[in-house]
Formats: sequence, C-alpha cells, structure tokens
Amino acid sequence: MLDYEWPGNVRELENAIERAVVLGNTELILAEDLPEAILEREIGASPTGYHEAVVETKRRIILNAMDQAHGNYTDAAKLLGVHPNYLHRLIRNLQLKEKMKSK
Repeated sequence: MLDYEWPGNVRELENAIERAVVLGNTELILAEDLPEAILEREIGASPTGYHEAVVETKRRIILNAMDQAHGNYTDAAKLLGVHPNYLHRLIRNLQLKEKMKSK
C-alpha cells in the first residue's frame, strides 16, 4: 500500500479500507481484500507489457483451476489458496465468466 500513488488521495484510501473491511472475511485486512488497482500497481514497468502479462497470467491460472475443479468455485479457490469470494471477484474483474461458459 505504501508504493501505491493514491491518485484519489485520502478519499481513495478511505474507500479502499472500507471496502476491505466490508468484503473481508477475517479480522485482519488481507491483500486479497484490497482493490485490484492497488494490488497490481505498476512499479516502473510499461503499462502495456507488464500489466497485460500479469492479467493474462492470472486469467490462465484461474481458468486452469476452474477446469481442475470441474467448475466448482469452492474447490478452485482451495486449489488457488484464496477465499471463494475473492475468486468470484477475480473472475468478475478479469471478465472470465464468458470464457468459462464457452468451455
């Protein structure tokens, strides 16, 4: 969080913390509770090359886990080591619903 630029200043920070508290499943704020923009901050990398590579890698990993779990979100989340709610959020944010339906 310290490396993130916070273009929205305090308001963006407040929203990120509030979101993490509301969506979090533990007493602690975990990285997976934070918005994707914060998690995928670009540190001196080209926005197109690095960012696209990270996003595409995430998509492949998630689709692979969903295949292994035969479409079961809970089992796929266990394979990935994340909470099922976070997996749902990733699938939505990475626009994978349609790709999963076509398989």
